Amino acid sequence: MRDEKIAFIGITPIYHTMIFEMKKQKKKLYFFTVITILIAVLTGYILQLFPDFLLADTQAEFFSSGLNFISFITLFAACLFFSGIICSEFNKRTGFIVFPKINKYKLIIGKYLGNLILVVFITAVFYFILGLFGFLYYGGLINIRIFYSFGFAVLYVIALSSFVTLFSSFMKNVNITIIITLVILLMGFNIADQIINLIFADAFEPLYSLAYLGNLITSVLLNPFPNPRYAEFSFGGMGPPGMGGGDFSFGSWATPSIFMGTTLLLVYIIACFILAAILFKRRQL
Repeated sequence: MRDEKIAFIGITPIYHTMIFEMKKQKKKLYFFTVITILIAVLTGYILQLFPDFLLADTQAEFFSSGLNFISFITLFAACLFFSGIICSEFNKRTGFIVFPKINKYKLIIGKYLGNLILVVFITAVFYFILGLFGFLYYGGLINIRIFYSFGFAVLYVIALSSFVTLFSSFMKNVNITIIITLVILLMGFNIADQIINLIFADAFEPLYSLAYLGNLITSVLLNPFPNPRYAEFSFGGMGPPGMGGGDFSFGSWATPSIFMGTTLLLVYIIACFILAAILFKRRQL
């Protein structure tokens, strides 16, 4: 009984911090929820009203095409919700870090969990609306693969949040953290992927890239799963070879395997959290 009371007392500060953080971030939650609903309605309903956008043959294909926007929603949400997890405590000089009213790690855990719940909720709203349209269009049971996709989306959100939290552990300003993480996640990984593809072609799979790992969210909906996962595209040029003529080929990896994608996302999560904890501790010295 005494051990249970001690455990409850230890968890209580985390819970109160989590609730406080969720209330503090409610404006962001409302904004992202509205944007998410609008995008889900646009991709799931409005686009289907135009003759140029034919309805997919299967429910799984409908979900796969509609979920192309989920990586952008989760990316922007992760950067805006998690950028201030650690650096805001130093930037705003709240006093929690230097003269902690609660354990500094419990404070960070509470803030992180509060923001994670909000971003997962935003993700769930998108899936719910898309699933509703999928049911209305195709009838019958919802394809079980959408639940697999949602699981990967949550894992991807945690990986993104751990990456942003890592930067928040050593950056001094929230806005700078948002800008840098957005540039890296939105452009940096994609540019690196293109360079790697040009140099190594199918000899090197870009498993280091969070952008590439996020492709699992949509590819898991396809049955059968994409195989081969690497494809080459050829383009014919005008004129004789050597003077703008001849064929030009470009290859691209479609998606990681389910095993490697899951493993690498977990590695990202663990590694980023460990590094963030180490840097956060050193920042206290």
